[in-house]
Amino acid sequence: MSDEAGASTEEYRAALSQHGMADVQPIYRQFLRRLKAQDSQLYETAVARYEADVVEADQTADPLQTWICYGAWLASSLSPGQLVAIDASGRAEKATESFPIGVLLLHLPESKGERGLPVAVPEQPSDAQTAAQRVLCG
Repeated sequence: MSDEAGASTEEYRAALSQHGMADVQPIYRQFLRRLKAQDSQLYETAVARYEADVVEADQTADPLQTWICYGAWLASSLSPGQLVAIDASGRAEKATESFPIGVLLLHLPESKGERGLPVAVPEQPSDAQTAAQRVLCG
């Protein structure tokens, strides 16, 4: 996974700063390592999807939005579930297809006992967001 994918690194860093979000790429690298260990064929699909969805992304699209959409897909590939947005007050709601930016996004697996997966994390999460991530993701 390269920082040069899709929009330039500069545009990606600017989008992170504009939306107050932490870099999502390290999280997604962890997802890819887990996926590779679980299912090599699905891993190959994930790599192809990365090429199509991120590297070849429309240059007018928000690069952070592009990455978050890819990360949400990766998380759901690891374990079926739903994407939840948690605002600064700790209020949670199901995330929509146009993933909100600036909130904590967690993928919550359907399977009981499985930990949630962080898909996007604010650069400076609120106390409520930090607590939610700690409880749901471990």
